[in-house]
Amino acid sequence: MPSRRSIRILALVTLLGVALGCQSMDLELDDGDRFTPSGRISYEIWPGIDRRRSGALLDLVSGSSGGEPGKAVTARSAGIKPTISIDGAIAAVEGRDHQQVPADEQVELDVEIPGPQRVKLNAENLRGHIAARGGVRFYDVVSLEGVTGLGVDSTEVRLRGGGVDTTEEEILAGFLLGARATVRPIPLFDLYVQYLANFTELWEVIQDTEVGVDLNLTRNLSVFAGYRWWKYEDESFGSDSDWEIDIRGPTAGASLKF
Repeated sequence: MPSRRSIRILALVTLLGVALGCQSMDLELDDGDRFTPSGRISYEIWPGIDRRRSGALLDLVSGSSGGEPGKAVTARSAGIKPTISIDGAIAAVEGRDHQQVPADEQVELDVEIPGPQRVKLNAENLRGHIAARGGVRFYDVVSLEGVTGLGVDSTEVRLRGGGVDTTEEEILAGFLLGARATVRPIPLFDLYVQYLANFTELWEVIQDTEVGVDLNLTRNLSVFAGYRWWKYEDESFGSDSDWEIDIRGPTAGASLKF
């Protein structure tokens, strides 16, 4: 007949086997309708914003055409021209979600949280970039441009559940690549779509996609609004669970142009 000591040892071994059998699972944060405030500044080296058609909101209100209608303005904007600009931008967003951890799995962010458990996920992101943008502009109506530069990303993730509340942050710099298409049917506004990918490491890419409209208040100032998708996949939080974060929603801000 087994002794009490052998029973306790058997129970301990069984519990240890269960614990060792737990698999770490990835964390997925998926949040929609999150507002992303942002701002942009741009310097157009060529052909220069003074070569663009007049007709911003201030021009319409003041009655200024920036030149004789149908002549000087058309001459300035005629033809197919190369474009070169230097851009800077900054944006911020926060997302929240929940995830169920099964009984035979666990999640980890410095501290392990075994299942079964429902955990709360939170992510805060602040990002910016400085880049060169260049391509071709057709008759001051359609612009097709590529983007390349340096992107910096600060992402803080928070994991709560089972009495645990833990946070970790990463600041990453990477090589930025992307593209932008713009349509200016009239000088009052621009319609645009932009995709940027920040290659922070060989296999890690932070993606930022935006569609929207610029309302040109003056030749140098506009306000914009649209919709934005931001995707972040992290496999470098030490030995912790991998994160996949998808946050989307409206965006708005101001843009300075020189």
